[in-house]
Amino acid sequence: MKAATLTVLPLTIFALTAMLCEGRVEGKTERCLCQKKAQGKVRPALVETFEIFPPSASCSNTEIILTLKQGMKICLDPKGNQGQKILIGQKQKKKGKGLRGKKQKKNKQQN
Repeated sequence: MKAATLTVLPLTIFALTAMLCEGRVEGKTERCLCQKKAQGKVRPALVETFEIFPPSASCSNTEIILTLKQGMKICLDPKGNQGQKILIGQKQKKKGKGLRGKKQKKNKQQN
């Protein structure tokens, strides 16, 4: 009787563990930094820095995190008006950096 119990108990534990692991793989258990988005607009004068996190293996959403001058961190909706402006501004900034350096070199060569 004890030998049967010692054989069945580990098999039962293994089966339960396998079922729980399989359930997590199929379920949407992402580890995003932003659980709640800011309601309404955030005044730009209050923002100290912002970070943009593109979609990754742990989170399928683009996330924008604003750090306020008071030290609080707020998540901004990237699909909202303010979030879109920040994303567009970042894209233009990246494009402008490459061109700015080339224009400066041409100007120095002409002088």
